[in-house]
Amino acid sequence: MRATWLIKQGARRLIIFFGGWGLDERSVNHLTSDSDVLMYYDYRDVATGEAPDATGHDIVDVAAWSMGVWAAGVSLARWGLSPRRAVALNGTGRPVDDLHGIPPALYALTERGMNERGWEKFIARSLDGEEEQTRFRSCQPLREMGERVEELRRVREQSTGASPATSWHRAFISREDIIFPVENQREWWRSRVEITDLPGGHYPFFRFTSWESIIDYGNR
Repeated sequence: MRATWLIKQGARRLIIFFGGWGLDERSVNHLTSDSDVLMYYDYRDVATGEAPDATGHDIVDVAAWSMGVWAAGVSLARWGLSPRRAVALNGTGRPVDDLHGIPPALYALTERGMNERGWEKFIARSLDGEEEQTRFRSCQPLREMGERVEELRRVREQSTGASPATSWHRAFISREDIIFPVENQREWWRSRVEITDLPGGHYPFFRFTSWESIIDYGNR
């Protein structure tokens, strides 16, 4: 698992973001913040991620998207880190699961068909129409296809165990998400945390302008 600073400006608040499968920091390069923002991604070996150094930060918050929701749960438990506020977007603690995640049969089809054409199809299905597809061109990751394929396999292999207990404060679910089944997300979250519906597809970040608008939603 890799980490990179999206914004580092000596702020008192640290926002830790766990990104989705196959992507990097370019996937959220339009979001602004008054906070420091540290991104984790590349879940080929989720156990290798080092805990962030929160020295100098009075507040630590977490946002996690898609496969990053599972990775965040595993990592926060391993680090013994309890954020003030943790927000999940279009993901669950069981990413490959018939009831609470992507059904294994569908996941296997995606895994077998993952190549450049399969990636383009996946991104198109994650977005809400041609306007978002055009806008996402500047968000395309600079990662090799072989790396993405390996990550897809390793997420499946690593996520078979019980999901660690993590205190989440809100779950965003996009109503037209066809990557991570909406009803499976609702089944996972409905007894755990407040759910907020969003319009659009699996990629939700064009609905927001800043990291604060995600973390502080409904709390101002």
